[in-house]
Amino acid sequence: MSIASSRNSIQAYNLGLYTFLSSMILAGILIVRGTMIGESLLQSSRSIFTLRVVEVFASVALAFSGLALPRRPDVFYKGELVDRMYTNSAFSRFTYSWPTSILDLAAKKKDLDLKDLTRPDHLTRSDSVSAAWKKKNFKYPLWISLILAHKRALTIQLLLTLVTSVLNFAPQWVILQLLRLLERHEPGTSHGLDAWIWVGLLCLAIIVRSWVESYTIWLSYADLHIPVRAQLSALIFEKSMRRKDSKGAEKKKKDRFQEGGEDGSSEQQEEARAPVDEEEQLKKSKQSIVNLIGVDGKRIADFACYQYLFPDSLFKLIVSLAFLVSLLGWKALLAGFSAMIAIMPVNIYFSKRYANAQDRLMKLRDEKMEVVTEALQGIRQIKFSALEGEWEKKIGEVRERELSAVWSVFKNDTMLLACWITSPILLAALSLAVYAYLNSSLSPSVAFVSLGVFKALEMTLSIVPELTTDALDAWVSIKRIEQYLNSPEIIKISQDGEEVAFINASIAWPADEEIDEKDRFVLRNINVTFPKGELSVISGKTGTGKSLMLSAILGEADILEGTMQVPRAPPLLERHDDKANKSNWIIPNAIAYVAQIPWIENASIKDNILFGLPYDEERYHKTLEVCALTKDLEMLADGENTEIGANGINLSGGQKWRVTLARAIYSRAGILVLDDIFSAVDAHVGRHIFERCLNGELAEGRTRILVTHHVALCESKTKYLVELGNGGVLHAGTVAELRAKGILREINSHEEAALGSDKADVDDLATAVNSEGCSEGEGEQDGEGTNGDGLKKVPPKPTAPARKFVEEESREQGAIRKHIYVTYLKDSGGWLFWVLAVVFFTVVQCFTLGMFFHPLLMEPRQLTCSGRSWWLRIWTGDQETQEVHMHRAHSAAGVNGFTYTEGAHQTILHTASWPTFEVQRTLPFYLGVYIALAIISSVLSTLKYFYIYTGSIRASRKLFAKLNFTILRTPIRWLDTVPLGRILNRYTADFNIIDSQLANSLSFGAGSFLNLISVLVAGLIVSPYILVLGSALLLICLHYALRYLDAARPVKRLESTAKSPVFEQFGSALTGVATIRSFDKAQVYVERMYRKIDDYSTATWHLWLFNRWMGWRLSLVGSFFSSSLAALILMNPNIDSALAGFALAFAIDFTGAVMWTIRMYANVELNMNAAERIIEVRPLTRYILVDKDED
Repeated sequence: MSIASSRNSIQAYNLGLYTFLSSMILAGILIVRGTMIGESLLQSSRSIFTLRVVEVFASVALAFSGLALPRRPDVFYKGELVDRMYTNSAFSRFTYSWPTSILDLAAKKKDLDLKDLTRPDHLTRSDSVSAAWKKKNFKYPLWISLILAHKRALTIQLLLTLVTSVLNFAPQWVILQLLRLLERHEPGTSHGLDAWIWVGLLCLAIIVRSWVESYTIWLSYADLHIPVRAQLSALIFEKSMRRKDSKGAEKKKKDRFQEGGEDGSSEQQEEARAPVDEEEQLKKSKQSIVNLIGVDGKRIADFACYQYLFPDSLFKLIVSLAFLVSLLGWKALLAGFSAMIAIMPVNIYFSKRYANAQDRLMKLRDEKMEVVTEALQGIRQIKFSALEGEWEKKIGEVRERELSAVWSVFKNDTMLLACWITSPILLAALSLAVYAYLNSSLSPSVAFVSLGVFKALEMTLSIVPELTTDALDAWVSIKRIEQYLNSPEIIKISQDGEEVAFINASIAWPADEEIDEKDRFVLRNINVTFPKGELSVISGKTGTGKSLMLSAILGEADILEGTMQVPRAPPLLERHDDKANKSNWIIPNAIAYVAQIPWIENASIKDNILFGLPYDEERYHKTLEVCALTKDLEMLADGENTEIGANGINLSGGQKWRVTLARAIYSRAGILVLDDIFSAVDAHVGRHIFERCLNGELAEGRTRILVTHHVALCESKTKYLVELGNGGVLHAGTVAELRAKGILREINSHEEAALGSDKADVDDLATAVNSEGCSEGEGEQDGEGTNGDGLKKVPPKPTAPARKFVEEESREQGAIRKHIYVTYLKDSGGWLFWVLAVVFFTVVQCFTLGMFFHPLLMEPRQLTCSGRSWWLRIWTGDQETQEVHMHRAHSAAGVNGFTYTEGAHQTILHTASWPTFEVQRTLPFYLGVYIALAIISSVLSTLKYFYIYTGSIRASRKLFAKLNFTILRTPIRWLDTVPLGRILNRYTADFNIIDSQLANSLSFGAGSFLNLISVLVAGLIVSPYILVLGSALLLICLHYALRYLDAARPVKRLESTAKSPVFEQFGSALTGVATIRSFDKAQVYVERMYRKIDDYSTATWHLWLFNRWMGWRLSLVGSFFSSSLAALILMNPNIDSALAGFALAFAIDFTGAVMWTIRMYANVELNMNAAERIIEVRPLTRYILVDKDED
């Protein structure tokens, strides 16, 4: 009634959850009571028994009906649908059913786009998690702050881990009870109700365990991995918008040595040549800063996701020890753990080596990124100088050092794998051996249940060392990020004032640390006041500090002494740009900046000029006219909508200057800070800009502070003039004052000397990029219809949409194409390598879990399966088998005395007779064979990983060489249209996957597939019907897997392509950070980054959501397989407990085997996406074809 009467959907949802819990508790009580009296009721009163069963089903039905209530209507954020996890019913939420519509769409389209996916909610959106972090204002080290920020999710994760550690052994405990029943069971008699109840409990135990494990994994990604990654990425980018743009002292030391020439001492020379400290180099390298998001942030997020496996291993160890002590006794268990303790020092040693190798690898990856970035940024010079071969060699040398570090990681990882594999196997072998020796026997219930517990313990303990190395990697990364986040930020160095003024001020380039002033360039004792609303000029020789003075006005310098006054600009939110009009356009105290090196975004010309402001047609066209851009736009087919490449790559130098100048002129700023805007334009264009732009209508009433050598050009309309030199101000005052004192003529003579003889007018700069990409050069001769530029005027096409200079990153559709696999397999070693790998893995599986042919150990004329598990089955069933043989010896030849147990011992595949060998089967014999199998399994299981690693290194080396060759020799046009971040994504993130992850995916995938085959073979031994059942269930699993792959493939590709814009935005913003801050646009770029981070999070969220959707459904199928196999065992009363234990030990692995096989196949295909993105970079093919045609 409360649910029906509630008008609050969330309240009704919560009441439904309470209904579910109470009904399930009631059902549990009824089941427990039923097991106590069920047998007697079934025989005495079937009607009451039926009512009891109906009562249980009614309670379960009521429980699930409480989960069917939706929580709330759909929620939209900024017009986009938010993920429905907290919108749909609890049943949909806890069975991962809410993305069904997206899965259906993926199956229909065979593709997905970002617009098809729901957006992150407030718990995972980057702006929300960043705001939550800043609200708490943590003062602790970063790792403690992260724990406190996500304490709720970590607490829930810990509680679920505790529950999982107990439930993990629930199926083993149920199997133990079932096997003990079978051991007590008399052959030929039917089983009672209690046995069938244990079968039901086995199914329930597997389902509950699978659900808790699945939900723990989902919570780890949804509440930890994605929010932590988004949070760190947002914080790092926000920090970059506030951080000092430090110059560092080491540069000054080198400069001082160069200035000193031969007078520098040898010590000074060595100091100047000494390499910069690596940590300082990291802080000052823009690409290394990008790595903080691309590599370090992801490492920390990964560890935050998987760190629960530490307490999980501890809890499981405690539970398993208690379980094993009750089964084997403390003596046997102590003997097993002695082997693990003996191996521990080796484990610790190689863990340290692994951590050192990883640290070296990270530094080399930073070095590789810097070299590759340097090559890509200077690709024009490399091509014009025909230096492709030299740079290919230079990059290849860094890559070889990186691969040597990767190989070092692989070798140490192999030794760690040896420890991880050997320890649990020896633990099981020695424990069972000592138990058998002490008790002179080994029952099936003890053997196979212990084997199952040891297997679970094997997985648990094998994860710990790997987690330890991940923890060390995350620790290195968290220190790098913490160092960056704690680096100095820009602070307000000026006081509020009506005019820009320096009062006895000494200024220097910013530095992160305390530096001796003799190692810094300092402008001292500056006393300058720039008149408001007038043009002021700063002049001086090169290197006298003109740009430093402008940086101080922008707040981008350190003030060492004195004071500085700058008008205070209103915050961005108070400017109300969307309501700006002619009457209130200019904000007197706002600042606009034109840097010495023009910074241009990858956007259209119009967007670069507007820079986020509303479009005022009259002001916009006046801006184009006064900045001499009108002709440029007329020459472009797409006009103002022409897209500019990264950093204005498709514009000439003069055009870049004029676009950035137009941005400042169009802005609302009342103070214009202009750094040497005449250096890249010729004289008549410079005069046009001076007269029509700097002193025209749009500049009226604005304070203009200009750095230039062209004092004579500006003299007529300049109000205030400053000349710098000798570390300070040489002359300062109004032009009239300086003219009267004769100083103006002296200043002009200085500037003329600086300019040299380059005074003559030259032809105008090329004012347009040919729309067909034929020419970007300077025009040298006028011609009819060429507009004086050497370029013909291209009429605009207003009806055609503007063409994109930088195309969107393309994505393949459907499955990874065959030639991608063929290329990778060929580069990693060829078909012979992989045939041997298949043989190797098959042999390892035979020794460890599967089948192995060994006729010497079996009955004559028989071919059976061997391995550790099968050998235990022979060992524990030996006595019973001998009784069966004796029974057959006394039976008549034609009598049907052939039992099912004997039939199970018969060969599945009939072959020729084998010679008879007499083998005395004593306890030492069984123990010796079992320990030998364990040792062989350990050695071979380790070597198979080492073998795959050799192929991985070979493939990485060849693929990188191909990519490097292609990129360095591809046409410049292609490189101009592809953002730097997109290419770097191939060199870094994609190769990180190929170097490290792809090999493990192939290895684990092959092992999972062979394990699945072993499970089916084990079931086939019990009954041939299990093959039919297993095939049907595999078809169901295949259906779910195909639906999963239809959605996961495009989303994985989306995730790969969503990373590139994050890197591009970060790199671009770091380059133009001074301009962004001067326009007070930092928050705008932060919000842009939020969007790009959220796109990345959206793809990752759905990738793991689809994974859990599939995993949960496969768990249900697996529980049905296990319970069906148990039911078949009970239906045949002649199956002995040894065979039942062997089959059930494998049956409970069905879910894991299927799920891991599909997951690893998906991982291989998704990770192969990295190889696809590298192999598909094929511009060189077209380039070579063009060259051949020209020849």
